[in-house]
Order: sequence, then structure tokens, then C-alpha cells
Amino acid sequence: MWNKIVNLIKTMVARLTFRGEPSPECWVFSSVHNNTFNYNSSYLFLYIKEHCPNIRPYYVINDEKKRKELEEKYGKGYFLDGTTMEGIRKILSCKVWFTSTAPPLYGVGFRKKYVIINLWHGVPLKKIGMEQENLSWFTRKYYKYLFANNYEGVVTTSSRLVDIMSRSFMVEPDRIKVWGQPRNDMLFLSLNRGEVFRRIYGKDFPEYEKVILYAPTFRDHAPTRLFPFEDMDEKELVHWLEKEKIVLCIRLHLYDQTGKEWLEAWDSKPESRIRLLNEDRQADIMEILNVFDLLITDYSSIYIDFLLTGKPMLFLPYDREEYLDERGMNFPYDQVTPGPKPKSFQEFLNSIEGLLYNYDGYVCQREEMNLFFNEIQEPCCQKIVQYTRELLDWRE
Repeated sequence: MWNKIVNLIKTMVARLTFRGEPSPECWVFSSVHNNTFNYNSSYLFLYIKEHCPNIRPYYVINDEKKRKELEEKYGKGYFLDGTTMEGIRKILSCKVWFTSTAPPLYGVGFRKKYVIINLWHGVPLKKIGMEQENLSWFTRKYYKYLFANNYEGVVTTSSRLVDIMSRSFMVEPDRIKVWGQPRNDMLFLSLNRGEVFRRIYGKDFPEYEKVILYAPTFRDHAPTRLFPFEDMDEKELVHWLEKEKIVLCIRLHLYDQTGKEWLEAWDSKPESRIRLLNEDRQADIMEILNVFDLLITDYSSIYIDFLLTGKPMLFLPYDREEYLDERGMNFPYDQVTPGPKPKSFQEFLNSIEGLLYNYDGYVCQREEMNLFFNEIQEPCCQKIVQYTRELLDWRE
């Protein structure tokens, strides 16, 4: 909270001393706490840097170490320190602001002078923003004046989500823009997955026919049970993976490393078919999501992105009552999760075999859900740039 207050005070001073008009050819990007290079903001930033020579993109990274790492990778002159008056004034000189969470600067009345667009970072399968329960009146007022009133647009993936996004972000429905997610552009790239796995794991990645990604979500109420079956048999799992020539890549949530020691033990064995795929190995899973043959998850909206690949998925909602009571869902869970939900270990193995090799009875439901959640089914960065330019022309 103190950092937000400092941001607000410095921004007020900078606005009073800023001279000139912001440039429509300078666009600035930010993400979580102005300290992460991730989510939709990073993908759109990189697209514009590569493909839009008439736009000067900047990205706000307050952490000095991260900023230097990004400068070494992408070049100097693009990354700003939003804690300094110089950095704040540079942000104020940019007419267009994109964020994946909150704007890079806090204040009121920005919409009069700037085009601020929240790209967000996912589909609202669960309650988000102001739709979450137990939010104080102060939080709602704070959000309305410092964030909601400043947004020219909040981006989503389907017209069917407009009302939910409107309530969640406290903006009128006409400010919800069905533009798609820049990060999903990665799903339309052709990747050599052999090269992908060699880059991540080196030469000891085993020969395989199929590769599965297991990505459980974070739980507030309890640690995650990776294989929540009474009849779970570790030896049988290993034998089955070997027999079917399947590799199981498990990506633990950053804030829940339950089972990591067990996974590290298997991961360290040469040619192991149970492998860790945490952020230290692959910072952003979207970059390689389309190389997997099947996705296992529970409540994570990653499956909505994965729908765009047309590949099968399996769900393990073993604690749905506790989780859904805690977080709340915008949709009936069973209706929008197109895949088997096994309750035993043998059913788990049989379900995977059915999805990969035999009868996949969820194709029609996946296609229906893909159309429901993913109205934008092609790369979208170019069109987002076009739509933003149109907003600028309209504002002029």
C-alpha cells in the first residue's frame, strides 16, 4: 500500500510540472506492480517493437536487476523506472497506456488526456475484480476512481463475457473490447517441440510419443494434491508412462510447491518420464503451450487458452466444493469444462488413454466451449494496434 501512495503523490507532482502534450506515437506498457515482464502486456510490447516502426514502445520495470536483464535481451531505451520523476514524466509523455493489471501511474482524470487500455490476463472463469466477495467499500471506491474511471477499454475474448467483465471492472459494457489476448498469438506458431524440450531439459529427455502438461491452480484453503486418488500407485504410474512412451510435465503454481521434493527426485533421474516444468525452466508457459498433446488441470483458465489448439484435456476438481465456495465461479463448472473428471487412479489412466488413442467423446463439447470463450481464433496483435489507432483518431 505504501508504494501505491508514493506512486500517487509523485504522479500528482509530475502532472503539475509536466509540460507539453503526450505523443500518440509513444505507447507504454506495464504489468503486475510495475515489476513483471509478463502477461498480455509483454506480448503486445514485443509485437509493436518488432512490427510497428512508427510507434515507440516503452515498458515499466521498477526493479533495477530485471530492467538491466531486459535491456541486455531487448536493447536499451525501452524500459522505464516508474519510481523516479524522470520515469514518471516519460510515462506521462505517452498518449497510450496498456496494462495487464493496473495502470502504471495512480491518479484521477487520466481518461481526459490518455487512452488507457487494460488487456487483463485471462478469461474470467472464476470471480475476479469487483465481483469477488468480501471487498470493502473503500476498495470499491478506490478502484472506481483510480482505475475504472481511467480505462478507455478493458479487453476480453468473447462478446459473451462482456457483462461479466463490465461488472468485474466497474465500467460500462461499451468500454469492454472483444479484441482477444495478445499472448494467444503464440498458439498459432509452429514450434519444433523436439527443440523445445532439448532447450528446457537437455539431452536426457526420453524418447516419447506423447507429452502431457499437468498445471494445477493455486488453492488458498489447502495444499494441492497432485494425484488425489485413494488407489494412487506411484510405481504403476511410472510403469504406465514407460509403456505408453508418455512424458508427464508438471508445472506447480509459484505459490504452492507441494510435492516438489517428490517431483525433484523423479526429475533428477536420467530419462525420467515425470518432469518438473516450473518457472525456473519455462518462465511463461504460453510460449510453448501448443506443443503438448493433452492438458490436465482443475480450475485454471489455462484450459480456455488450450481450447484454441483443439487438443484434449482432463480435469481433477477433487475439492470443488471447498474451492468454489472460496473463490466463486462465473459459470457452472461441469458445463464449461469439456473433459473427463476421473475419481480413481485407474479411471485417470483409462481417461488419458481414451483421449489420446481411442475414443475422445469430448470433441463437440470442446468446440462449443471454444466458440463460447474464444471468439477471436486468430492472431490478434495487429488488429489491437489498428483498433487502438482508431480510438486515438476518434479521441482527436
